[in-house]
Amino acid sequence: MSSTRPFKIAGSILGGDPLNLQQAIGACERAGVDLHQLDVCDGVFVPTISFGEEVVRRTCEVASVPVEVHLMVARPEDWLRRMEGMGQFRMIFHLEASQRSMGLVQSIHRLKWEAGIALNPETPPGAVEPFLDVVENVCVMGIAPGFAGQTMLDYTYRKVADIRGLIDDAGAATTVTVDGGVKQSNARRLVEAGADILVVSSGIFAHPRPEQSVAGIRNAVSASSTPVT
Repeated sequence: MSSTRPFKIAGSILGGDPLNLQQAIGACERAGVDLHQLDVCDGVFVPTISFGEEVVRRTCEVASVPVEVHLMVARPEDWLRRMEGMGQFRMIFHLEASQRSMGLVQSIHRLKWEAGIALNPETPPGAVEPFLDVVENVCVMGIAPGFAGQTMLDYTYRKVADIRGLIDDAGAATTVTVDGGVKQSNARRLVEAGADILVVSSGIFAHPRPEQSVAGIRNAVSASSTPVT
């Protein structure tokens, strides 16, 4: 798989200053992200608590790039109506958090959003197969969800490649996101494995020059290399 295959970078503001999220949004956009990802954490499905629908609404109002919402919550079905009309284009929920995932995908589509399913590191790639014809995105967690700044698990490359293979075999148009631990040093290998979207958080907010960090990721992916096997 060519390293020049198109890909996008999503900025996760979870790693930004919680007292100045507008600054975090601006930092992501100045760095050149293609979209924002908002991680809604409830303190139940994941230990952390982040923010809710009002932050989503205000982010969508001030953002100059599209916004997606990643629900890291125990009962994602309870959040859909709360998020209605906030302005995001995609809703991602965790397969591990719902007993009625297919119905939840249908509900997301009825509310005119794209639907995404996220998989924790321990969830096998095959879990996505029943959904490939009905979801727009699969989000592969490269770390335990809920905390920014972790090192990506090595298994992530193989998992992304396996999911990409399932998508291609199904003839689906589903995109693959990698969320967690994305850095300049691993971005190229992730895109070669089949990722379409790379979520960057500490790679922006822990870097003294976020613009250079994002540009470095893009340049690393554009460099020639050997595909993952």
